[in-house]
Amino acid sequence: MRSRNSGILLFLGCLLMAACGSAPEKPNPRSEQAYKLSARADAAFLHGEYERAKNDYQQALHINQSIENAAGIAAMRINLARVFRELALPAQAHLQLDALFSEPALPYPSDALAAASALKSLLYLEGNAPSPALSWVEKGETHCQKKCKVAGSLLLLRAQLAQRDNRLDEALEFANDAALNSGSQQVELANAQRLAGEISLARSDFARAIQMFQQALAIDQKLGIPGKIRLDLLRLGAAHERSGAATAAWNFYARALTVSDAMGSKQGADEVRARMERLQKSPATGTPEPR
Repeated sequence: MRSRNSGILLFLGCLLMAACGSAPEKPNPRSEQAYKLSARADAAFLHGEYERAKNDYQQALHINQSIENAAGIAAMRINLARVFRELALPAQAHLQLDALFSEPALPYPSDALAAASALKSLLYLEGNAPSPALSWVEKGETHCQKKCKVAGSLLLLRAQLAQRDNRLDEALEFANDAALNSGSQQVELANAQRLAGEISLARSDFARAIQMFQQALAIDQKLGIPGKIRLDLLRLGAAHERSGAATAAWNFYARALTVSDAMGSKQGADEVRARMERLQKSPATGTPEPR
């Protein structure tokens, strides 16, 4: 399974579940059975039980295919792609999504096609293929028309692509637009703020970066998302370290280490310890030994 310590594009996980989760309508017994399987898979996914989630999503997909429920088919293929992404099987994830754009094509909801396009873009970006990543962002925007639930996600993908090319002013504009398009989706707002903080940090605008990371942290603490809380604390530590505030940086790193340990993330804890050890070696830093 892939590590998310880099924090790259974490925004799509919960958002795609919200945008493309099981349809609430249960017009017949087969649809109701698929709905229950998908809900069980959603819970397994959130607990990191990806094999169990995969099996339930696949069963739900087969049921939806048997009754030609286009919305249900799209939702299950997108959710299966998310599972394969977590299992570090991007080729399998692409296959699920490609099926939504291949003939014969059912009348899939435009929101689902926008979400599928966003996820394909994410997979390509994570695979170090920015050109197809941009192409799929553009396809997603065509389906979305700035009105769908993944509109902010598409803007964040554009921000990531601009950041990758060191077009920082443009990247920050996209990230700010994503925050404005987040609406009531607090997860996406926090992700937009975090990305704006990362871009501000790259521009050496430390005050702005710290402000953005603090706002993201407040939301993630309210929502109770340990992985993102850890990431916010790491980013705050880095911003304070870059600004010369070594003591504050140490404190944020120590908090990130506590969260990592509580999550049971050895790799995450090791990353934090490495940062603390590096900070300790700085001539101006007088800090205790890392735990």
